[in-house]
Amino acid sequence: MALLRRFSLAAAALAALTPASALASGYLSARFGSAHGMPAMANPYAVYFNPAAMGGVKGTELTLDLTLALRQASYSRPFEALSPSNAGVEDDPQYRSSNLGDAKLSNVIALPFFGAVSDLGTKNLRVGYAFYVPFGGTASWSKTGNPDPVYADGPQRWQVIEGKLVAMYNTVAASYTFEAAKLTVGANFSVVIDQVDTVRARNANGSDDTVTATGALVEGRSHVTASGVDLGAGLGVYWDPRPDHSVRVGASYTFAPGFGETRWKGKLTQQFGGVRDPAKATDIEFLQRWPDVARLGAAFAATKQLELRADLEYVRWSVFDRQCVVSPHMNCDVAADGSQTGPGVILNVPRNWKDAVSVRGGGGYLVVPGLELFGALSVTTPAAPKSTVDASTIDNYRVSYALGARWEASRRFVLAGSFNQSYMLPLDTNGAVGVDTYKAPSRTPSSDGRYEQSIYYVNLNGTVRF
Repeated sequence: MALLRRFSLAAAALAALTPASALASGYLSARFGSAHGMPAMANPYAVYFNPAAMGGVKGTELTLDLTLALRQASYSRPFEALSPSNAGVEDDPQYRSSNLGDAKLSNVIALPFFGAVSDLGTKNLRVGYAFYVPFGGTASWSKTGNPDPVYADGPQRWQVIEGKLVAMYNTVAASYTFEAAKLTVGANFSVVIDQVDTVRARNANGSDDTVTATGALVEGRSHVTASGVDLGAGLGVYWDPRPDHSVRVGASYTFAPGFGETRWKGKLTQQFGGVRDPAKATDIEFLQRWPDVARLGAAFAATKQLELRADLEYVRWSVFDRQCVVSPHMNCDVAADGSQTGPGVILNVPRNWKDAVSVRGGGGYLVVPGLELFGALSVTTPAAPKSTVDASTIDNYRVSYALGARWEASRRFVLAGSFNQSYMLPLDTNGAVGVDTYKAPSRTPSSDGRYEQSIYYVNLNGTVRF
């Protein structure tokens, strides 16, 4: 038991490795640039949001952007979520106290972006490069007041104690403008570094049992680390029909990293209760699918001072059906009930997400030449359904806003900053969660309960032109 306590306490070290948090649907965290990151805006953010919009950039622009976010969330696990292997255990005070109640997290994270776009002295050609993290999710849950460090990890520990899942992009892009049509087409190509690192409580039978009938510890810990390199790409169009740029329309399609199921190599360490010898790490592969993303945006100058902007984002999260840990070179062969139909499946986590949509509207007002005040309001639908939502994938309808200012200090230097909030409507699953009804290796303790989340973030960026 002392060994498992040390394993549980060591999980705190993972918190320093979590660079991003979900700011949009699911794991999508592409909110760099705040309201200026959208497919109808000509700036270095276009390398990702719409490579064709680079056609509106003159000369060379370098942008350095930083988002500092405070994520606060809570989860309340009710009696109905208990998932023991024997119903008689539910009356045990220790079992109930360690598996019921409230869990909280309060994480501060940083999300960087660097982008560059240049016309290379040409009239119609643009090239660009950017580094950024458009997909990222983290969780670092606070300890409870339970004196035992195993149970102090909180009632959400069966889904996550500490963890991260991120995709870091290195993207090159190019665009070409057809002057007669006032139309630009663009494409990008990305090398994506994927990483997962997570610790969760786990029992061999998929229950939330803590001890045996004789009092021996059965609760254990599972630590998964994996990484991989995938390729990605995107296409876009940008229409700027007027000489004064008063109307601009952009659309883009970003393909999923790996263009399908990704396979990352890593290690699995499982330390089950009652096992004295330290667990050895075994080779595994981590399988999942990222989504494609389609975007449409427009900007319209209503007056010389006021520009109205709107964009729509469609994320094909329906491909995110599971996260699977398998032996090397094996596939995730499981039936609809979660049972294994092929060899080598160690752990399968059903997700069964659905496509998500985000609609945003706003604008910018030129107070004086060079100083713009801007704002935006957006609504996002959830990707995670009630049936599989858990503490590592908190998701529901979200309302977000941005308020900020952009100052052109000179022809060569621009500064911008904004305050943003993403508020998730409280979610009560009301018994809809069914992960505890699956058969092994897909069964996990129920994550039924009430979830709340709000993310506050400050976006700061500077652009140099030459």
